[in-house]
Amino acid sequence: MGNNATQNKKLLITTGPQGSGNHLFGRLLSLHPDVEGWEELVDNYWVPSDQEPFAEYWVYPERLTLDKFQSKNYFLANVSCPFMYDGVRYVPKILEVADRACELGVDVEIAIIVRDQNINAEQQKRVRGEVTTPIAQDYYYNTLLTSDHSVHFLDHEAFFLHKQHYLKWISKILDFPVELETSKINKFIENDANHKYIKYVQEYWLDQEVWAGIQSKSSRGLT
Repeated sequence: MGNNATQNKKLLITTGPQGSGNHLFGRLLSLHPDVEGWEELVDNYWVPSDQEPFAEYWVYPERLTLDKFQSKNYFLANVSCPFMYDGVRYVPKILEVADRACELGVDVEIAIIVRDQNINAEQQKRVRGEVTTPIAQDYYYNTLLTSDHSVHFLDHEAFFLHKQHYLKWISKILDFPVELETSKINKFIENDANHKYIKYVQEYWLDQEVWAGIQSKSSRGLT
């Protein structure tokens, strides 16, 4: 890997559009005792983005040094795109941070968080007053996905459906330690975060077509 001081060190960078689950995955992937992550978020439901341990590096990547990687072998960095730092909105310099970490001899994996696009848009409008996902997509498609770094996707809905089974799969795919103890991963997660955006649909035009098909098969003894 190059530098003996950082041999076998790994940095996992997770990022997503605002409201896609950055705090959720920042917390989940910081729980394992072998990981140096967003420790403050483990015991608090919400922490401002500019208090994330790597926050300054998303704006000033040149400040990242070997000292940041001395405590453990695995590190978790998380940032939304765009994100707020000292009251100013930035597109984080994720590529530059990843490149800088590699220069220091640290292995880097990048994971983009995915959430239902309609719910994500509603959350952004509620909190920020505008939809910012296109800003993230432009950066991801034209910068991260065209880079030489390994880029994966993390699914917000897959976690809520499969919980620790999904986390176990993530750990294997990313070769990164992930806490699987149910009591720890369920902390602060009482309900699916999408639930408040979901409204029951009384009737949809396709329903009659479906029921007509079911009734037709039933009358012919096919069900």
